Amino acid sequence: MNKLKISQVQFQAEPTPYENFIQLEKFFNKCLKYKPDLICTPECSNIITNDIKHLFKYANYEKDCPILNFSKSFAKKNGIHINIGSLLLKKSNQKKLVNRSFYINTEGNIEIYYDKIHMFDAKIDKKEIYKESNSFKAGNKLKLSKIKNTNIGFTICYDLRFPDLFRKLAKKGAEIILLPAAFTVPTGRDHWEILVRARAIENNVYMIATNMCGIHHTKRKTYGHSVLINPWGKIINKAFKRPSIINSMIDLDIVKQARNKIPSLLHD
Repeated sequence: MNKLKISQVQFQAEPTPYENFIQLEKFFNKCLKYKPDLICTPECSNIITNDIKHLFKYANYEKDCPILNFSKSFAKKNGIHINIGSLLLKKSNQKKLVNRSFYINTEGNIEIYYDKIHMFDAKIDKKEIYKESNSFKAGNKLKLSKIKNTNIGFTICYDLRFPDLFRKLAKKGAEIILLPAAFTVPTGRDHWEILVRARAIENNVYMIATNMCGIHHTKRKTYGHSVLINPWGKIINKAFKRPSIINSMIDLDIVKQARNKIPSLLHD
């Protein structure tokens, strides 16, 4: 059977990395009951805030991040792959932070990391304004890896609005694309599920979209509603607005079936 068990952890991040490490430790242990092949967390798993001074004060260096260090040991101990959706990290050789996703294998090693390519510079309304490019250095490389001989592509949040990125990943062989996010409530309500389903349908891939939820430091709000979509655009599972774990079984044969029916990847 060509199947994978996925656990998506949707949670409400607290103001500091240590507080979020405590939360994720509890969530990961709850995931073990399902015996997943892969655990996924949202974007900004270590810290989320609109206060730039707070962000730079509490953002970790990679080697000091309690969530990353714990996840590596947890993955090795339990033989599970983990995608830490993203961590906001300092780099010793640059002024700006990176928004970095980590894929940890069953040996507890970082197999790859992916730096968010598209910075969220947007004005939702008069009060809700974002300028990520002021604080973060954008990535510039596509990243893929494998789980049980299945190709996985990596994206983060605002990347969702750039279909060419997803097309390139699918063209390079991705059958699953991971999308950790911290979508705002207004954009989430109007665009989140539509865009995730569109990327799945366009590329005949599984979309595993794991979102942050709730009210955070400086009263920043995120949408939740994590979702897993199959290559035909069908919703396999979804969360709502509260912290939760959604567990799903995905059948990888459906990727081939969808691509045989609609072979659009061969037509461009």
